[in-house]
Amino acid sequence: MKSDRTQSRQRVSNVNAKCWSILKRQAAEFCQNTGLHGYKYISQSERSMTERIIWAIIVFVSLGCAIVLMKMAWLYFATHPTLTVIETTHHGIWNFPFPAITICDINRMSYNLTKQFVENLETPANVSKNYLIQEMRLMNELLLPGIFGYDVQKNLTYLQDIIDNNHLSIPNVMNLITQNCSTLLTMCKWKGKTDQCDKYFKQSLSRNGLCCSFNYYTFPNSPALDNVERSAACGYESGMSIVINVDPNNYHAPTIGAYGIKVMIHYALDYPDFDTEIELVRLNTTHFISLNPTETYAKREMKDMPVSTRKCILNDETDKILYANVKERNLTYSAYSYHNCLAECRATIIRAKCGCIPYFVPQNSTRICNLKDVQCLTKYKSLFDTSWPSMDETVISLLKTINNINESPCGCIPDCTLYYYPFESSYGNIDTTTYYYNGRFSKNSRNGTAISMHNHTLVHIYFNDLVAFQYRRSVNYNWRNIFGKINFYIILCKKIINV
Repeated sequence: MKSDRTQSRQRVSNVNAKCWSILKRQAAEFCQNTGLHGYKYISQSERSMTERIIWAIIVFVSLGCAIVLMKMAWLYFATHPTLTVIETTHHGIWNFPFPAITICDINRMSYNLTKQFVENLETPANVSKNYLIQEMRLMNELLLPGIFGYDVQKNLTYLQDIIDNNHLSIPNVMNLITQNCSTLLTMCKWKGKTDQCDKYFKQSLSRNGLCCSFNYYTFPNSPALDNVERSAACGYESGMSIVINVDPNNYHAPTIGAYGIKVMIHYALDYPDFDTEIELVRLNTTHFISLNPTETYAKREMKDMPVSTRKCILNDETDKILYANVKERNLTYSAYSYHNCLAECRATIIRAKCGCIPYFVPQNSTRICNLKDVQCLTKYKSLFDTSWPSMDETVISLLKTINNINESPCGCIPDCTLYYYPFESSYGNIDTTTYYYNGRFSKNSRNGTAISMHNHTLVHIYFNDLVAFQYRRSVNYNWRNIFGKINFYIILCKKIINV
């Protein structure tokens, strides 16, 4: 038995010795015949052992450096899989859809309409109409929970009971007490053509409540992007001009302590949320808002890269990736965007916590929050009314989560293709004794056909230039680039040895 084990060990030892001999012979032949500099000096027997060892150290150090550089190149590829560069600085402005314009009155309730609304209400005998008119300002709690800064829950409950007894819903009430678009917007001029604003602006829902929007499409059956309004020229004569009736005498429940209008500039298919570009337009002024749009588009090769790697999503991928198992959405919109996803996330959190969705969110069938839900909305405001909405996090942990750039709020994925509309603005005071008619100011009222600019504001929104920036988003490295980079580092190390 012992002799068998001894023979087995001897055979293994012989095989190992034979393999080692073959390996040394092949390595020596490689060193003698390769064109790579330095290797032949390792195998030349006429050189001293010290010199051969030095050359071996140089060669292996160079190989090690090449491996380290290749690893660095791979890590850079892994962390920077995509590249966004300027495609052109002269992309024609006619290629850009004109942005949506959403105009919201700072005064969320018309005093005259609120008074008329209260006069038509059936109220308890012990409640005065004047008291109820003042209490109606509490409707702003639905828009900005906690805006009054003290406990008004009893007042809210009492007011909601009166609304319920009159068989009215919250959207009905808001429609009745909010200044309509035909009254707020006196005159509009689009691309040089003057017309009634009803032709261009429609009532819409935004994070600021009931507003008036131009070129904004929110429902799934809205026209495609090709049908969105465009402008092929620059300058305020080729954009949208609006005369706005601010009417400070009709103020009853402003959201901020000022007279004026909020003008929101956003992509035509994006819900106008608090993250929208906003210009605060003052009373009795002329504002010039010049747009400098940018477009980012993705090359076709991006579609071959996993979403988790490129960290952005294409429009035709959203239903399959994000909404494959979703039967009902809490925000209706025409197309996916990162902004719409965040807005829907906020609505989903409110629905989960309070069992309702605020009236200013376009949706289909969920119960709309009323005044009795304000306490719940105030309690969970820190979860949804933030740039990083979350279902379960506390305010403190939210701040910690924001520092983790590998996460994304609500699983929302940024767009690979998008339009962005930064703008510059300037304004000047209007002579309130003048009249405005067909784009011109004068002292002549034209027998009442011209618009008196007293308590009015004029806003011009237009493209600033005939050309704009276009960005290209593409794959940073493909397999050809990676092999080319590896070959470069190997040659670099070879050159170092030659030196």
